[in-house]
Amino acid sequence: MLIPYPFSKSGLYIRILGTLLSTILSLYLLFNTLMIEFILSLLIAFPASYIFFIILNIFKTRRIISELEKKDRYIQSRRKGENYYKFFIRIMMLVIAPFIVILFSPVIGLGLILGVFCGHGFSEITHYAYVKGAERKLKGRIYHFTSMAGPDGYYYTGFRVVRLVED
Repeated sequence: MLIPYPFSKSGLYIRILGTLLSTILSLYLLFNTLMIEFILSLLIAFPASYIFFIILNIFKTRRIISELEKKDRYIQSRRKGENYYKFFIRIMMLVIAPFIVILFSPVIGLGLILGVFCGHGFSEITHYAYVKGAERKLKGRIYHFTSMAGPDGYYYTGFRVVRLVED
């Protein structure tokens, strides 16, 4: 199964819309509140999350591109199907953590959540532009793939570059 990396154009439009809405809400609350806790948590969480996610994505993409320049395929991992519980626990922690912060301080929690939403959204859009520039350099499109589990019980995930044919 081939999936466009980092996401498709419809995924880009959804991210732009979500980022735009969360940014509008954040700016509205930022300029219409006098709560210093909210203002500080938003102004710290937004750039911190943007820098964290963009550095993480850019380094990952650079490693992928350097491998794809050597070969048209890069296998990122080889796993058995039993390791999904670790992934499930990480996702559950990411979902539950904001609500735990809101229990202690709703104002700070809201600022942190909105700041992370905005920072993550802007980093995803920036990463998409970075990948499209790298695709021009590779003269192809980058796709993420997951193979079916083979007879050994492992499935492979990785990246493949599909070269564009020029007439």
